Amino acid sequence: MTQTWFPYPGSMHLLSLERVTKAFPENPVLDDISMGISAGERIGVIGRNGSGKSTLLGIIAGTEEPDGGTIVRSRGLRVAALDQNPVFHADATVGDALGDARRTIALADRLGLTDLDALCSTLSGGMQKRLALALTLATECDILILDEPTNHLDVDSIDWLEDHLSSRREALLLVTHDRYLLDHVVNRIIEVHDQALFSHRGTYEDYLEAAATREAQQAVAEHRRQQRIKTELAWLRRSPKARTSKSRHRVKKATELIEQQRRPERQQLSIDLPSRRIGSKVVNLHNVGKQYSDRWVLRHVDYKLHPDARVGIVGPNGSGKTTLLRLIAERIEPDEGKVTTGSTIHYGWYGQDPRPIPAHTRVHAAVREHLDEVLLESGIKVSGTQMLERFQFTREQQQSEVGDLSGGERRRLELLLTLMEAPNLLLMDEPTNDLDLETLNVLEEYLDAWRGALVVASHDRYFLDRVCTDIFSIEPDGSVRHHPGGWSAYRALSQEFSPQSSRKPPSAKARARQRRTRLTYNDERELALLTKRIPQLDKQRTALTSALDAAAGEYERTVDLSGELAGVLEELDDSETRWLELTEKSERLSDS
Repeated sequence: MTQTWFPYPGSMHLLSLERVTKAFPENPVLDDISMGISAGERIGVIGRNGSGKSTLLGIIAGTEEPDGGTIVRSRGLRVAALDQNPVFHADATVGDALGDARRTIALADRLGLTDLDALCSTLSGGMQKRLALALTLATECDILILDEPTNHLDVDSIDWLEDHLSSRREALLLVTHDRYLLDHVVNRIIEVHDQALFSHRGTYEDYLEAAATREAQQAVAEHRRQQRIKTELAWLRRSPKARTSKSRHRVKKATELIEQQRRPERQQLSIDLPSRRIGSKVVNLHNVGKQYSDRWVLRHVDYKLHPDARVGIVGPNGSGKTTLLRLIAERIEPDEGKVTTGSTIHYGWYGQDPRPIPAHTRVHAAVREHLDEVLLESGIKVSGTQMLERFQFTREQQQSEVGDLSGGERRRLELLLTLMEAPNLLLMDEPTNDLDLETLNVLEEYLDAWRGALVVASHDRYFLDRVCTDIFSIEPDGSVRHHPGGWSAYRALSQEFSPQSSRKPPSAKARARQRRTRLTYNDERELALLTKRIPQLDKQRTALTSALDAAAGEYERTVDLSGELAGVLEELDDSETRWLELTEKSERLSDS
């Protein structure tokens, strides 16, 4: 590997990688890749877990040595990179780590680090990462590198980080699973796939639209190739003994078409796992409260979960989101009130803490310990090995030890183990942490059709919008407020009634987006989902109405069915209203 320096400032170009290669034992990551970074560029780096995103950032930051190639840097180039595993001196306080610089202290304060006398060694892992983020953001640099900066941040802090990054002038390299942050902050996408880099100018939404167009064009091209093959084969069968020059040309053409290598398709993650039958009673919370020491974290929580619930829980870090999930799962006892669970409920827990799987356990053995084979939703039986392949674990990776998996691969394995248990109540605590965007997209599509109740605590605004139909916000006094709709609806309402909300004028980028002539990619997806969801709700309403008529005289069953019907009617009304809004918006845009 060679390294070259050139003068800066005076050149807008900051850094170039030329034909860089990097491999780990039995795992080539980057092969002959080239890219450049210019001043002011905001680059989002995406790719599957284990594809080499963090390795690429490490090479650019100078903390990872490539095996070959050339790195050309501007002279005096300053790079600041967020450390994923920060280490602080055992005796150092937060104040010691931050120093005396006013800007650094202000950034730390905005990220919730207010106790400057606290020992760094006593901070939770999440708070240590917040401290590392504050120090990175305060560093004067030409290139700022952030690898999953939103992990362990609450949604308010992510909103602030989005505004902060948008206002900075340095070049930015960002790896994140937060698609709203990615779409609002970056102006270029680099995808790491199959040891190569693919670059696209524009936002994440622009990238998705271009990728969808490219896939459609490839499908059309392949269809045409197949049609030409059929035509040539039909001609050959009709003229088997033709020997003219024209005939030989046709034979050669047919042979070339058949031997033409189709571009290999990417192995897609596939979730086709079933759920159990779910009854009308799921989980009822009756005036539930929970306290730690003298502080009531939750108070007077009263709610009935419906069989098709899609609930998102939001609130600042430490507000009680995980506590509420644990109460629903009956993993902890309430200090007041009671929790009752339906007799058909089998819950699946996908939490932040890793499952207790011994590090030396082989990946395939970890799956076989749960189930030897799985009956899929389609009715097909598959082995644990086949199920792992559907979750993008190659045969070689299945022989690996669990302790050797990357953070994202470990999370993907734990997701598989959770869903293999066929739960009908799924409780997820920050499920998007460390999962790549492709896995998240497939998970979201799976949850669309999954028959069961879902409760998720998440800081991922896109995921909450995409999956949830109701938001529970945990208030400072420990009460839980119910807000129909996803994250965006809740956020708009809370800002409207917040005395501190200060609406800043839209940026030029925002004004340009307001002049669109079609719905955004996210709106189009939401409209498609609503178009599919409304008939399902209408069918449920009819079935519940009939069941209610048949249950006349059965008091307890009538009460349960009435509550379930009320929930369906509320969701149906909200869905139809939103469908109308999006349809009218689409018509207005097309007419403008």
